[in-house]
Amino acid sequence: MMDYSFDRQIELEQLQRLLRQTGWADQRSIEGIEKMLEGTPLTLGAWEGDRLVGFVRVLTDGIYRALIDDVVVEESKRGTGIGSELMQRVVERLAGVEEVFLRCGEHVVPFYERHNFERSNGVIMDLNKD
Repeated sequence: MMDYSFDRQIELEQLQRLLRQTGWADQRSIEGIEKMLEGTPLTLGAWEGDRLVGFVRVLTDGIYRALIDDVVVEESKRGTGIGSELMQRVVERLAGVEEVFLRCGEHVVPFYERHNFERSNGVIMDLNKD
């Protein structure tokens, strides 16, 4: 049975193990992950027993903007509905927020479209740090 919680503490090593299974967050250090969690007002984890198998975090002011980020499910559990459950619970929690957005790769657009996200007409700007 899967346990989903906004309140259960996320263990750094377990989250790092999940993030290492991605192509976009696989180089994050324990120290960086710890700082990330400290600055993140909303996290949701999915556990199978004591094992973290899914995670999502949200940067938000709670009223005007919310950025859903770092949606990740353990490789062996992908396609089992964990990601959909994480998204459903996060979207419900953010119901009162004016604008909820995320950034994703082209290959996962259909997943987010199933959760009522749509392509934005806005332009995404990235800070050039060179």
